[in-house]
Amino acid sequence: MRLPDSYRDKLLPGITEEEFLGAAREYIKAAFPNPDRKGCPGRNRLTILARRKQPPLNEELDHIATCSPCFVEYHAIRKAWKRTRALVVRIAVAAAVTAAVFSGFLFFRHHPTFVPHLPADSAEIAKGTRQKRTIDLRSYEKVRGESAPQRSASPVTFERGNLDLTIQLPIGSEEGRYAFDLFNSSGVLQFEVLGDAVIKDYITTAQVPFDLRNLAPGRFTLTIRRTTRFAATSYPVEIH
Repeated sequence: MRLPDSYRDKLLPGITEEEFLGAAREYIKAAFPNPDRKGCPGRNRLTILARRKQPPLNEELDHIATCSPCFVEYHAIRKAWKRTRALVVRIAVAAAVTAAVFSGFLFFRHHPTFVPHLPADSAEIAKGTRQKRTIDLRSYEKVRGESAPQRSASPVTFERGNLDLTIQLPIGSEEGRYAFDLFNSSGVLQFEVLGDAVIKDYITTAQVPFDLRNLAPGRFTLTIRRTTRFAATSYPVEIH
């Protein structure tokens, strides 16, 4: 959540936005005791939600935000999963670099060195690794108080490819950090990418990479949410 500077300075003098959000989290951790765990979704379901394997239901979001034990457990699972994922990525990168260095050593040991000369047009093609694409979600007006937008006549369509995607968010969307999650028709998360949205010419716009080359054609669901919030807005997607 990002507060307007004038509003924040007026009501919370001397308190930064990060301190405000931290205080809100600490408040929720203790403000809603539920010792009998009534209505709690259970450890397995919290794990699925924390790891973004499936989009949460509205009632699940409401419960987690008003149940201190679930809120604490959700964030503990999410934090541990992020640490594990970051470690796996670092190990994979290190292994890839090691393999590349070793392969290069073997290649240059047994092959003479040469410098290729690419024509100007080939060099330009090599730079264009991503296809630029813009999608306009402003026609998907969000109903106030709901997590699902009103649908336009047809879903958002993508071609399979490595896309440099410019997303124009619905009217009224705030600036800030957003998470873009793509789920298949079974509700299984395919990938998650983060991006910063800024207002340009009165349009809240985010630019993010979308690599769809490994996905099969079909129907998907794109969810977009502020990283400081639980609630997400869903959009139907078709990949051709």
